[in-house]
Amino acid sequence: MNARLRVLMVSDVSPSHPLGGSERMLWEQARRLAARGHDVRVVSRADPDATAPVSVERERVRIHQFLADRRSTTRFITSSIYGARRVVSEVLAREPADVLHVHQPLAGYGALASRAGALLPSLYSFYSPAPLEYRSRRGMTARHRAGFVGATGTAMLWAIERACLRRAGLVHVLSDFSADQLWKLYAVPRERIVRIRGAAATDRFTPAPDRGAIRGELGLSADRAILLTVRNLEARMGLDNLLGAMAVLKVRRPSALLLIGGAGSLRGALEAQSQALGLSEHVKFLGFVPDAELPRYYQAADVFVLPTRELEGFGLVTVEALACGTPVLGTPVGATPEILRALCPTLVFRGPTAALMAEDLEHFLGDKERDPAGYARLRQACREHVERHYTWERATDELEQTLHRMAGAGRNGKPARRAETLEVGGETCPGCGGPTRPSALVYRGVRYRRCPTCRSSLSMELPTAVELQHTYETEYPQLFAPEQVTPERTRLFGSLLDRLAALGQARDERPRLIDVGCGGGHLAALARRRRWLALSTDIAHPACAVAGRGGETPAIQADGALLPFRGATVDMVTLVNVVDQAHEPLTILREAHRVLVAGGLLALRVPNARFHRPWARLLSALGPLVRSRGWDTYPVVHHFAFTPSGLRRLVERAGFRVLELSNSAPASREPVAKHAAVGTLPRWGRATLAAGAAALAELSRD
Repeated sequence: MNARLRVLMVSDVSPSHPLGGSERMLWEQARRLAARGHDVRVVSRADPDATAPVSVERERVRIHQFLADRRSTTRFITSSIYGARRVVSEVLAREPADVLHVHQPLAGYGALASRAGALLPSLYSFYSPAPLEYRSRRGMTARHRAGFVGATGTAMLWAIERACLRRAGLVHVLSDFSADQLWKLYAVPRERIVRIRGAAATDRFTPAPDRGAIRGELGLSADRAILLTVRNLEARMGLDNLLGAMAVLKVRRPSALLLIGGAGSLRGALEAQSQALGLSEHVKFLGFVPDAELPRYYQAADVFVLPTRELEGFGLVTVEALACGTPVLGTPVGATPEILRALCPTLVFRGPTAALMAEDLEHFLGDKERDPAGYARLRQACREHVERHYTWERATDELEQTLHRMAGAGRNGKPARRAETLEVGGETCPGCGGPTRPSALVYRGVRYRRCPTCRSSLSMELPTAVELQHTYETEYPQLFAPEQVTPERTRLFGSLLDRLAALGQARDERPRLIDVGCGGGHLAALARRRRWLALSTDIAHPACAVAGRGGETPAIQADGALLPFRGATVDMVTLVNVVDQAHEPLTILREAHRVLVAGGLLALRVPNARFHRPWARLLSALGPLVRSRGWDTYPVVHHFAFTPSGLRRLVERAGFRVLELSNSAPASREPVAKHAAVGTLPRWGRATLAAGAAALAELSRD
């Protein structure tokens, strides 16, 4: 990118002294764009101890500050909005900008609502939801109030951030977790979201050639197992749980020493907890660690611990520690699993409780002692992981490209919505093969296209075959337990086998059956109990490992679009909740047709779009309280949503003749969900869905 951009960044935090993650993220983006020749100005709230607004220049970045009235929450909010609005108007009156980059909601709303700011292309960087951040700190400071006042403040921040997101052309996130939060809280669809991962300054955060020397400089013993965490000392950070884990770990690992860096309102309470647990020799509070000192502490530690309880939108300290070659163990909260599982799944704690953290830390330290060479390889892998995915060079490239694209998009910087710009017929219908057009359906943030002929739908963000396999290998087992099956699903499998037996009663008494996309292999196992010759296939190795346990039911890892069997060799094929989640549904059905003998039977099950789509739209429209609890995901809409008519046409295009088409029980969902949304529905919600299911069952028939 050679064209020079004039970028105006607006923020609630000051880049003049980057103390926390938000300040450092803002400052790195600003200075690195300026280093590439772009004109970067920042309008930000002044530091808390400032008595007058100042304008300064650092590393070619011009910073203009405004004062905020901190005497009350209301005054703080209003002064931040109006202060930013005034300074943004003044700055733009002196010199125009090509694009507006907003970082937080209060100053951001002042900028976006100003006459000059409203005319600019605008990007909103969403790091963490402002109302939930406020709520997580209630009662900890004079501005973070509990009770009715606190609830009012939370609602006000929600309304302000929502207004910012509606005014912005695009929204920038650091993780898929944050994109999911945008949908749940504000109904922002994925087509308006740009994901640019966070990054570490790999020139400063580097592995130490001599960690022993670093420990000596910091006054740390070379013989102790050093655990490090650097956090704001606030409730959501989960430090109380980490102290509880240390109380257990010190018994098993007496040499363990936890260093806690950071300041916050809970320091006194955490120090008192540490004393009460007898951890004076095992926990050391460092206080605030200056940015210049952070690399040395990362380098000295054997492991960095991230015990977050909630709202981990990215985790800058995570990638900084990894860049120093220090492994990170983190709770399965927020974006932490996105960063760590790709490196090593065991780096994610099994849960956020003190007991589980203590067990996993003890296991990690034991492995380190037993296998020093393996630990050394892990430290090297940590650094390589950051160099591949989390460098500022890559992040700045992507940000620069996004800002250039927005600057060229026209007035207001709001590129036409993707759903409105795609032409009719851009994607063919998975059912009948006809043209499709964008629809109003947005499910879990993803918009869908719809066929006007058979009325089936397809996602506008279809995964590739490689992405799909990765999902089923890594993410799916985290959501659904393949080794478990509900009684409802077992009954569904039984009724399906009964129907196949009735339709194929003139055939061999021991029919040959392949269950494609078997999950835990429960359907094939049930068939073998009937003395059928059944086997399972699945694209994911974890599912096959479960399905083949005990050796009773053969399980083969294979893509349903390329089955490893000769043609015309089996009597029956089952595809239960497979083609609607596949990469190419028609290819899978044609492959099933190839392996079946003449007159063979195919049993196919998918969610009925005529039932699930209306419920998905209704529940999503009920607001953030419904979406944040996941109730809108109880209706099932996968990559493809087939109507009865669309499913019939799909099967016929693959060469089959349809014998019957009917609805099965709506309650028979996926394999056992570890966090099933329906489990959180109130009794009236389940009753409403059940009544709706009964009413729509007839309407959804052809």
